Amino acid sequence: MRWAFFGGALLAGFMVAMIVAALALMHLRVGGPVSQRQTQAYDLVADILPPPLYLVEAMLVVRQGAEDASGAEATLAKLKSLRADYDTRRAYWLTASITAKAKTMLDQSDREVTSFWTLIDQAYAPAVRSGDVIAINTTIAKLEARYNNHRKIIDGLTVEARAMVDAAAAEARSSVMLVISLLTAVAVAMVALVIVGVASLKARIVTPLSRIAAYMSRLAAGDYSEEPPMLGRRDEVGEMAAAISVFRAAAIERRSALAGERAREQATWERAREEAEQSARGRRSEMIQSLDEGLRRLAAGDLKQRIDQAFPEEFEGLRDNFNVSVATLRDTIGQVVNCASAVGAGSKEITIAADDLARRTELQAATLEETSAALHDVTSTVRQTAENAREARQEVTRGRELVSKSSEVAEQAVTAMEDIDTSSRKIGQIITVIDEIAFQTNLLALNAGVEAARAGEAGRGFAVVAQEVRALAQRSADAAKEIKTLVSEASRSVENGVGLVGRVGEELTDVVEQFGKIQDLAEKIAEAARNQATSLGEVNTAVGQMDQATQQNAAMVEQTTAASHSLTQEASQLAQLVARFDLKDCERALAA
Repeated sequence: MRWAFFGGALLAGFMVAMIVAALALMHLRVGGPVSQRQTQAYDLVADILPPPLYLVEAMLVVRQGAEDASGAEATLAKLKSLRADYDTRRAYWLTASITAKAKTMLDQSDREVTSFWTLIDQAYAPAVRSGDVIAINTTIAKLEARYNNHRKIIDGLTVEARAMVDAAAAEARSSVMLVISLLTAVAVAMVALVIVGVASLKARIVTPLSRIAAYMSRLAAGDYSEEPPMLGRRDEVGEMAAAISVFRAAAIERRSALAGERAREQATWERAREEAEQSARGRRSEMIQSLDEGLRRLAAGDLKQRIDQAFPEEFEGLRDNFNVSVATLRDTIGQVVNCASAVGAGSKEITIAADDLARRTELQAATLEETSAALHDVTSTVRQTAENAREARQEVTRGRELVSKSSEVAEQAVTAMEDIDTSSRKIGQIITVIDEIAFQTNLLALNAGVEAARAGEAGRGFAVVAQEVRALAQRSADAAKEIKTLVSEASRSVENGVGLVGRVGEELTDVVEQFGKIQDLAEKIAEAARNQATSLGEVNTAVGQMDQATQQNAAMVEQTTAASHSLTQEASQLAQLVARFDLKDCERALAA
């Protein structure tokens, strides 16, 4: 079973290794997840950055340089950098392993690009440096013609490059499928080899060893009836079977010898056992008689007796234990007699003391009950005083809350007026801005009128519009001044209102402070009354607990008295029971 498990595990390991290898190849193959992510990254870079072999960025820089005459040197420097990038990438692709058609198209494109850069050096650069717009536009037209020819070639080259990529991908896929097929064949061969090896190992080793192990188990159980299996084999298994056969023969011979020896020993042992039993029966009979006599005397209450007759050696401990037990019982009963006498005397004293304690406890309970009633009346009076003080404090608190709300309303009014004042100032600032805008609009309209006058008949309509804009700006400025005057008057009124409301708020604040002082006094009175009521309540509770404890003590004293009387009776009965035993020395000690 274990070999089958080993073979299965080995086979599973090979299968897992092959599957992992196949999955890794599928994952890394061209067109797989890794290749797709790499291709997407390259495509993203190609979509973001302009390629060096494509003159699109150079053409864009040329057009920007024509529009910005002040940046001529920067434009030419940028074109020089783009040309260096083009030369570098062209040299790379001339040595790369690409198709002949692609190289031919690169050469065609290079002729157009060379003509493009020649125009840049000979015509465009001097025109840009001198700021000659006509020359620049003429050169750009020629450059666009070169660029269009170059772009047509690049479009064709792009199609050829995609064809190269597709061909490479197809070749890579074919290689991957070939590798996967080879891996599959190797895996099948390994699986077959493992299966054949495990089957052969099981047939030649595992099965014979299992049969030999089963035979040895039967030998260990005492079954020698069969010959060992595999005796005819000429390998290590056969040698093992021959050795087991030798063990079997020796075991059979040894079992026969042991059977005879065991029979002789059994007969000798039976004779010795019979003789020992007869001798032991006689000694046990004497021992039982002595033990029976001792137990009868012990049952009669004789604690002075001992067993002096010797017992057989194996029962000598029993005699010693009996004598020790009787002596221990005698000492214990003597101590019980002494303790019973002491308990009787003590119980009488406890009874007298308990009766006296009961009388005093009853007097104390009556006194505590009267004290508790008086404290209860005082506590009720103080609690009523505390309740009245609490109601007075609540009335003062409500008055203070009303005045506080009035003060808060006054503060809110002040805040609202301050907000109005702030808004008025902001409106003044806005009006100032409007006034400035009107002034600037007036100036712009004036300038527009002057420009319209210069333009003559063509600018007459624009001059009319400028005049209307000036009039509108003047009206805006006049309205802004009027609003500013009104806002200033409103701000002064708000400032007066803020001052009046502020004084009202201060007066209300003083009233709130006076109410606060009254409330503090009322709270102190109420707190003192509560503390007194609490203290008296605690005293009353303590007195009640003392009264309850005293009553419980009285009940316990009564129980103690009854228990002491009962204890006296029990001690007397115990003395009568102990008198049944013959103690000898213990009785003399008790009498003394």
